[in-house]
Amino acid sequence: MLTNAEIRRTAKSTLQGHWGISIGVYLLSMIISSAVSSLLGWIPVIGWIIGMLITGPISIGVVWFFLAISRKDEPDVSYMFSAFKDFGRTFLAFLLVTLFTFLWSLLFIVPGIIKGYSYSQTFFILRDNPNISALDAITESRHMMNGYKGKLFGLSLTLLLWYLIPIAILIASAVIFSIGVLTGDYNYMNGNGSVVNALGFGISMGAIVLFFLGMLVMVAISIYLFPYMTTSFAVFHDELFGDTTTFEEEVFTETDYTTNDFDAPSHPDEFGPDKLEEEKPNDPR
Repeated sequence: MLTNAEIRRTAKSTLQGHWGISIGVYLLSMIISSAVSSLLGWIPVIGWIIGMLITGPISIGVVWFFLAISRKDEPDVSYMFSAFKDFGRTFLAFLLVTLFTFLWSLLFIVPGIIKGYSYSQTFFILRDNPNISALDAITESRHMMNGYKGKLFGLSLTLLLWYLIPIAILIASAVIFSIGVLTGDYNYMNGNGSVVNALGFGISMGAIVLFFLGMLVMVAISIYLFPYMTTSFAVFHDELFGDTTTFEEEVFTETDYTTNDFDAPSHPDEFGPDKLEEEKPNDPR
């Protein structure tokens, strides 16, 4: 398997020439999610259920989009809605992963995080195995991630460290704002001049500007990081599949090379991994 640094480099390489559409897919998914939340969030229970019926398959479709990008396919924006073609299976998988992760999180946050990594391959497996059930995909993900959760956590951590920049800016803005407020209060209580009071006000206003700058930096990093991270996870998945699949049992059979579940014709729009075809040995006959 590739190192995490190599996975990140591979993800960047496959995103070359696709940054525009990748960012567009991310922003469109966020706009849809925000709109659904705004329109339905005020309706108890029913609004939440309807929201999941819409955003669940879209979330999976976005994962599939970046999986296609990582395999050097050429998906268009409509590909993010492809999970609706198999709505029952994809929505059930989304619901079960969300439910299981939530239930494990009730035991403290760490078990929820660990289980989240265990289930992380579920949506990729659904894409490559159109006949597998949602529950079986979750089970297969758990098996594939045995011994690899730490590696995926490390990959996630190296990418999420980008957020230290806006977090540092936001913390600084909070500290500066507090200093400004305390300065103004102290001067007010001691009857100091208006010049000193203006200084406290200026410090507070500077902190507010710094806060909005931090938020802007966070949004910019998210726009860059989401395609990069999701593509990296897709590269990780293909590497993991190659590392955990037994050669004789799952890649091919000696008598029939056409029964591979990952053949492109078995997938919508002819998407699928090419690497298995390249790995097949020449027939000795």
